[in-house]
Amino acid sequence: MSHAVIITIYKKDRTTIDLCSQLYELGAEHIIVVNDGCVTGDEYFNELISIGCHILTLEKGSGKGTCIKAGAKYAYENIYNITGFITADADGQHRAEDIMRVSRALEIRPDNLILGKRDISKSKMSFGHRIGHKAASSYFKVITGVKCKDTMTGLRGIPVTLYDIVINTKGQRFEYEMNFLTKCADLKVPFYNVNIVTKQPSDSTSNYRLFKDTFLIYRTPLRFATASMGCTIVDLVLFTVFTYLLPASIQWNVALATLMARVVSGCMNFMINRKVIFDNDSKAGNQALKFFILFFFIMCASTVTVSALSFIPVPATLIKAIVDLLLWAVNYTIQRKWVFKET
Repeated sequence: MSHAVIITIYKKDRTTIDLCSQLYELGAEHIIVVNDGCVTGDEYFNELISIGCHILTLEKGSGKGTCIKAGAKYAYENIYNITGFITADADGQHRAEDIMRVSRALEIRPDNLILGKRDISKSKMSFGHRIGHKAASSYFKVITGVKCKDTMTGLRGIPVTLYDIVINTKGQRFEYEMNFLTKCADLKVPFYNVNIVTKQPSDSTSNYRLFKDTFLIYRTPLRFATASMGCTIVDLVLFTVFTYLLPASIQWNVALATLMARVVSGCMNFMINRKVIFDNDSKAGNQALKFFILFFFIMCASTVTVSALSFIPVPATLIKAIVDLLLWAVNYTIQRKWVFKET
């Protein structure tokens, strides 16, 4: 089987040279080193070329996602009978032996996405990284319904049948890997885990920015939550204005004010989600119909559930807050997978 190992680098380090040398000794056929525009020096690249690596150089700071796409595109167009891509980190985290194990697993399971699963309990990760790892797995389970024990692993075996997904998945930096994994889960691509040894990369070689890149990974749900809260505030303000403007003599004036405020805030929420959150330009009419069907369902579900749980001896506000939080997760997932689904 013809697999291309794609390694992205952003700093000059002997670790990458040693890794590539070991990979060729273990039988790797094709190694593509993608330079994120930050590594310079002909001597460094000449040594990689002498080993047998293909070198690609992008603009400085292109990001890991862009590098993976570029490496896959190069392999697809230039390597005869390519059957898959193995993505690996150049920061010393992945051993050559484990990279080859993922490659062999992809040979046996050519229709699966192969994931190098780390044993976090035995790693030397910081407490913050451990929490982030568990949060990512929980988040992934909620939005896709698929269990993935290591969503943040950079060691993956990708069959060539997923090439179009590799190229078209959104994201330039580390958020790309979560986006790609999510899209594969939505398409029911089987996941297969290969246990790998966890090595802690040094600060000098790791390009992961804990806060900035973590934000990028969760940017869509965070923006969705912000938009939801903003539209809720608009709804309350409009309700107050409408109840003030509508004559008290009008029957059901409160109900009318509620409906008018909800329709305006709902329309605003739809436009923000469509253009900003999910950035989906499919047919607006079809999306609007789906959005307001879901909007009505969530509203009814909240009302019925809170009413049904009103017998519990706790404040009704607390019950509503918990119910709405759970429904928020349902709302986000259905909007992502149905209302604004990528075609």
